Amino acid sequence: MKKFLLALGAVVALTACGGGDEAAPPVDEESPAVDEAPADEPADDATAGDYDAESARATYEQSCIACHGGDLQGASGPALVGTGLSAAEIQDIIQNGQGSMPAQNLDDDEAANLAAWLEAQ
Repeated sequence: MKKFLLALGAVVALTACGGGDEAAPPVDEESPAVDEAPADEPADDATAGDYDAESARATYEQSCIACHGGDLQGASGPALVGTGLSAAEIQDIIQNGQGSMPAQNLDDDEAANLAAWLEAQ
């Protein structure tokens, strides 16, 4: 009985943090990587818009969706669209936290990919 109640409590808690019944924004699967850097300049992953959208979306769903919502419009955390922040600034917030948001435990490449994706949203 204790296991059942514990499992039920976990389901209720996770459901409450799930961001409601909002649909997730579509992921452009035909063109998952975008390279906005000119051909004669090396691309900087954190700032040039070079990212893997599928991987970034998966990271977002695993680490961010509970607070920032399925549509990036915010839930218990602020909206992540139209912030005007650069990918480098977003990556700094991801890795070091800001305000009530704690630092996230993501490796540098994963944080840079997520930041570039968020900047493009």
